Amino acid sequence: MISLVFLQSASKQASLCKILKQLNLFSNVFGAESVGHCLALAEKYPQSIGFYSVSKSCRNLASKYWLAVGDNDEEALLAFSHNASGFITPPFEEDQLIRAIGYVKSKFDCFERDFQFNTMVKGLCKQYGVSKPALLATLRQQLSKTNKPNVVGIRTENGWCCLNPADIKWIEAAGDYMCVQTLSECYVVRTTLCELLQRLGEQHFKRCNRSVAVNAKHVAHLEQRLNQQRVVMQGGEIFKVTHKYYYQFWHVEGQ
Repeated sequence: MISLVFLQSASKQASLCKILKQLNLFSNVFGAESVGHCLALAEKYPQSIGFYSVSKSCRNLASKYWLAVGDNDEEALLAFSHNASGFITPPFEEDQLIRAIGYVKSKFDCFERDFQFNTMVKGLCKQYGVSKPALLATLRQQLSKTNKPNVVGIRTENGWCCLNPADIKWIEAAGDYMCVQTLSECYVVRTTLCELLQRLGEQHFKRCNRSVAVNAKHVAHLEQRLNQQRVVMQGGEIFKVTHKYYYQFWHVEGQ
């Protein structure tokens, strides 16, 4: 991603270019020396993000995605009326710039995805000699036949992640949290066991007691020790089974 900077104030432009380079969010930061120089850079880098003053001469340089640089609300309204994607004011602060750039980048990424998709569709239409509506209809039909991946999104202490219920070995309550043990690691989720099982699909799991549910796929066998039923996992882990859940989930297998 490349940025072009052209402001009426040379000192403000130099300051903004310096901060943008320090942020390291762009592969290149170009400071234009004149209107002609800025136009040449914009033509050479059509997908660049511009930082321009709100003056009339600078607004004419505005690329598809640009951030206006001004001092007051009047300039902000004028900038947005000319399709500016954001408005920043000096003195330039990192937090302000990062927020504004993040918003523009999200729009830029959407445009890039649309461009790549349309390029692909155009190429496929040419390759197979079909119209765009016909190709898209075929793709939709194929998509509807494809099995959707069996994954569930859960919010852990470290953010969101997607889990395949088949990869979960067991779930164990720890206070207000659930410890979800998968093939590779343990995730801590703030929820109830009942709610989590409903989301994962109860057909995958069998309750052992109020605090534990195991994935039958990863169970080695059921055993009895001193009138206590126990589930032994393939990894050797053991969980006690209470009478209530034994007769509800395990009785047939335990006979």
